[in-house]
Amino acid sequence: MRKVVFARKARESVFATAVSAILAAVFLFPASLFALDNIDPGKLEYHFKNRYGVYLPAGFTVKAVKGEGSEMKGFKQGKYEVGFPDGKSRSFPFLISRDGRFLIMGNVPIVKVNEMEETGVPGVRQGFIASEGGQVPILVSGDRKTIMVGRLENLDKDPAAETARKISLENVPSKGDPNAQVTVVEYSDFQCGYCARAANEVADLLKDYQGKVRFFYKQFPLSFHKWAEEASIASLCVYDQANEKFWDIHDTIFEKQGEIKVADARETFAGMARKLGVDMKKYDQCVNSEETKRRVASDMDEGKSIGVSGTPTFVVDGFVISGGANIKAIRNALDYRLSLKSESSGK
Repeated sequence: MRKVVFARKARESVFATAVSAILAAVFLFPASLFALDNIDPGKLEYHFKNRYGVYLPAGFTVKAVKGEGSEMKGFKQGKYEVGFPDGKSRSFPFLISRDGRFLIMGNVPIVKVNEMEETGVPGVRQGFIASEGGQVPILVSGDRKTIMVGRLENLDKDPAAETARKISLENVPSKGDPNAQVTVVEYSDFQCGYCARAANEVADLLKDYQGKVRFFYKQFPLSFHKWAEEASIASLCVYDQANEKFWDIHDTIFEKQGEIKVADARETFAGMARKLGVDMKKYDQCVNSEETKRRVASDMDEGKSIGVSGTPTFVVDGFVISGGANIKAIRNALDYRLSLKSESSGK
């Protein structure tokens, strides 16, 4: 695999991703827009700058957009529109008390207890709250007075096996020995700077564990990366013609990551595909197919179901390893799983 070359824009992308991660940790839920009464937008904007400005690049702008009623009694809703120096923007919802004194960043999630699942434990039901980054698992008491963030873990079940069963490995780009002892699945975003870094390190890792690891690539384009979904679609359409060519366009996209523009991204990816010698008529049909979009969405839904909320996220034999390109943690997991397989075969 070719080494990925990072340019200045790629480093800026990494910074933008880090900024988004910091803000997303606070601003979890989307809000709808209405109109706020008797609340000074200037006061809201000043508070935002004073509270969160240290996390943002110099030259950012913020505008408080008015809203009205919310599910939380005594509060109304609105959102901040934040502009970044590179021309990109993001919106962050908030709730404001009707007297204009108190602010809550985020929005009130709606928990429908009656739609939650039984856990097998009397008086405890389980479910999820949807968020921009994925799903937050929660437990609710039978009297509906207590909610706890977390999962109920069954000591009689293998948690890794439960996770692995949720992951489909059919018709997925892969490399490595089909008979390898350990399976690694990556959920990745072609516009993510950390994912580009991981691509380099994964190449070295697969050389070190040659014959022992089978590696699979899953699509997880983040919403605030404007050409990431186009890249996912293009790569799948190349994959449909040849698994080896998928890895060629995979490497090329990450290598050229800092040069790709939103306005002509589709044409850029088509040019990459053409250079690989794929059948462009089939490629174009695939790119314009709703089914291809559904395949990308399916990968994302699958990832969210096992706790993926950012990229890159790796899954080693069902064990989820998040936190970016943490190759050391992946190597530790591989060594541990291989040692277990070795012990088992020695018995």
